Amino acid sequence: MTHPLRVFCTLSLAVFVAPIASAQGGDASVAPRRPIGTAGITAVVTQPLGQFETYVGTGYGVELDFAGNVTRSGILQVRADLGFLQYGKETKHVCLSETVGCRVTVDVNTSNDIIVGGIGPQLIAPRGAVRPYATATAGFAYFFTHSSVSGSNDSEPFADTKNFDDFVFAWTGGGGVLITLRGGSRPIFLDVAARYHHNGQASYLREGSITDNPDGSITISPIRSETNFMAYQLGVSFGF
Repeated sequence: MTHPLRVFCTLSLAVFVAPIASAQGGDASVAPRRPIGTAGITAVVTQPLGQFETYVGTGYGVELDFAGNVTRSGILQVRADLGFLQYGKETKHVCLSETVGCRVTVDVNTSNDIIVGGIGPQLIAPRGAVRPYATATAGFAYFFTHSSVSGSNDSEPFADTKNFDDFVFAWTGGGGVLITLRGGSRPIFLDVAARYHHNGQASYLREGSITDNPDGSITISPIRSETNFMAYQLGVSFGF
């Protein structure tokens, strides 16, 4: 696998090369209004790395991002991200209670999730149909597991309990490319990206970490390990 830092350096170089190539081959007389920033939403697939890969599998989620120009040229931006990721889920079908018995059954759904967020600089090619960018952020990763109860034929839960959580400092590095789908003063871009998430040591649960005891109590067995992962993203960004 290509090292994440090597990918980051390659994308950073592409950001500086792309504007030069565009200026050499483009028409300087054409200067459409340049957006002052972008806001987007992306689907995310996560690949755990190192120790984390030993305990969990591929995760999925969604991320919102905002980037605003810092320099007039638009090559330097400040970027903020907020994402929700799920790396594990299990469902148990049980009787509602000893009194009612199994005439009414419910689903106990347990979800292992991460909320990630950060802010930092972004370098981006300020013009062109294809605009590579490189970014780095500092922020947090919030690992939590919660269980909810819903009727077997209902989609909405009627009770929810947090079982375990941990909050850690995190940083990311990576980049991607914005591909123009629509130009003009309000452009739309296809956003393709890859980012390395460094979360360091964290405590978390996985599928099977909660054991139901015969007396109705539960036993929680948290894991503590490195929790770094790669995130591969595909989404849409809107210029404004």
